[in-house]
Amino acid sequence: MRSNIILSVLFCVLIAFSTVSFAQEGSVPGLQVRNLLVTEIEEGSAVEQAASEVSQTVLDEGMFFNAAGLSYLSENQAAYQSMVSLLNDNATGFEIAIAGFGELPEQPEQVVTIAILMFPEDANEIYNIALQMQVISEEDALLAVINAGVDPSTLTATAAGAAGNTFSPLGVGTGAAGAGGGDTTISAN
Repeated sequence: MRSNIILSVLFCVLIAFSTVSFAQEGSVPGLQVRNLLVTEIEEGSAVEQAASEVSQTVLDEGMFFNAAGLSYLSENQAAYQSMVSLLNDNATGFEIAIAGFGELPEQPEQVVTIAILMFPEDANEIYNIALQMQVISEEDALLAVINAGVDPSTLTATAAGAAGNTFSPLGVGTGAAGAGGGDTTISAN
């Protein structure tokens, strides 16, 4: 009897955790938009047509995004629709950003902002991949992050992603024959 109660409690806890996990996943705007897109495609629409219909429906009905996000998406509707079409093959912020930079190479600011609006939990990763791919300056990337409503003080640039980082070429400091320790001559001793 006691083991049945313990088993029942354990089962209830597992259900509660799975519900919380599902609710968190379901609240990501990019995944919600992707679900609509996939449904349209499964019903027979071509990707571009489905992306057009889904992006317009989201804007018309004010779905998934806050007011500021919807305003930005409306102002950049062509880029937004292109990013929605990329959701068919890309289900994370990282993936959508990389695909977006390839699809919209002339609009990296919009790609960063829209990717973060779709996947706000991936803001730091999106910011860093933009810097690492060198498709946008650090200043423009920060402005794109701010446009998405993210506090830039919450971002941490990776060493490879930080713009303007300098590095020393291999061999600097070897030997002591130069005036600053930069001689690369190896000692014969």
